[in-house]
Amino acid sequence: MNAKEVVMNKYIKRLGIITLFIVSPFAMSEDYAMGSLVPVRSVTVSSEVTGVVDIFAKEVGDNITAGEVLVKLSIEDNALNVKLAKAELGVSQHELTTQEKQLQRFSSLYETKGISASDYDEQHRKTRLSRAQVEVDKIKLALVQREKEKSEVKAPFSGIILKRNIELGQFIPSGENLYTLVDMSRVKVQFYLLESDVMRTHKGDNVNVIIPALNNKSVKGYVDILSPAFEAGDPGFLVEVIIDNTQSELKPGMQARVEIAEQGV
Repeated sequence: MNAKEVVMNKYIKRLGIITLFIVSPFAMSEDYAMGSLVPVRSVTVSSEVTGVVDIFAKEVGDNITAGEVLVKLSIEDNALNVKLAKAELGVSQHELTTQEKQLQRFSSLYETKGISASDYDEQHRKTRLSRAQVEVDKIKLALVQREKEKSEVKAPFSGIILKRNIELGQFIPSGENLYTLVDMSRVKVQFYLLESDVMRTHKGDNVNVIIPALNNKSVKGYVDILSPAFEAGDPGFLVEVIIDNTQSELKPGMQARVEIAEQGV
């Protein structure tokens, strides 16, 4: 029978501790709810723009701080695009200055009947067009500057590089996965409870978690997620326990045995 279709749950009080007997899709144990440690936060960092990898700064296992640059794409191309946009803006601003001076001159001539109304209106039109072109070129410059900023892909939070998917010189289309980044300052364990048992567990409850790989070291955790509904296909109500990992002892994939302390003991 599929383990996901079978859930056993029995409470045995031993010195105020309720030990859970649960068969879950993660693992099976005679004495404890079993699960694997996973990061609380994990993200696949992607590129919003296309380009060629000129620089990548981090390897698997490296620590990274929030905002640190991971990858730089098409450095020279982006620099040239910004330079071109600045030059085009400079030209249009100079043209606007010329047209505004011409409009002032035409205004004086028009007041003394030195030019016709149509000539005066035409100069007004040229000045408005020049002013609009300046605004267009400002937007173009902002867009290429934004493109340049996006070409420097940065870490969204502090963590550890779990996977690198790029190589130097590789062409990167928009949306391409570059790195997998995990935050290991906290980890979590997932398991399931039946409806008859979930009423005894509450969000915020303290728990003990045993890590067999660390000589059965016991660490403290707390219930962070207690599913309010039974999802179709799940063996019970999902429970997630959060564990502090500031010492970086706990690694993704390590097995964990979960004990839930009886409240009020």
